[in-house]
Amino acid sequence: MAENATESLLVVSAHAGDFVWRAGGAIALAAARGERATVVCLSYGERGESAKAWREGKTLDEIKTLRRGEAEAAADVLGADIRFLDAGDYPLLESQELTDQLVRVYREVTPTVVLTHTLVDPYNGDHPAAARMALQARILAQAVGYDAPGEALGAPPVFSFEPHQSEMSETVSAGARSSSPV
Repeated sequence: MAENATESLLVVSAHAGDFVWRAGGAIALAAARGERATVVCLSYGERGESAKAWREGKTLDEIKTLRRGEAEAAADVLGADIRFLDAGDYPLLESQELTDQLVRVYREVTPTVVLTHTLVDPYNGDHPAAARMALQARILAQAVGYDAPGEALGAPPVFSFEPHQSEMSETVSAGARSSSPV
């Protein structure tokens, strides 16, 4: 467990590789400060982000295993705990079940800061889907009457990490860039 248990970073990542190059610095900094860092990968990125493995003739299960191993190794280097929800990708389908799983993570981790994708990404529909579910789960995790284990949490700020091409993505607040709170 991290030394500074009052601070907790939660990263909600559409694919197993997204958190590394989009939030790796923030994760490493949080871990270096003794804060708890938890990454939740909604999918392994097995369909849309594993072209090389498919071309090499690997099966779906082999690709998931490969992607999981890569993500676990990266999380270990960054100092984060990592979880996989194996929701599939291309498309990552939004569902109440997946949102509920995220609510349970929020209540368990009790993050003080959340990082996730932007709500608009013209190059990958899985990213905004992950962001919408991360935001909805945050709202539901705050509701005292929501049926999930753990205590209702406060309202941790949610920040969007860098999209593929920030100049092509919209932000939630006018004039803000991708690092703005949503």
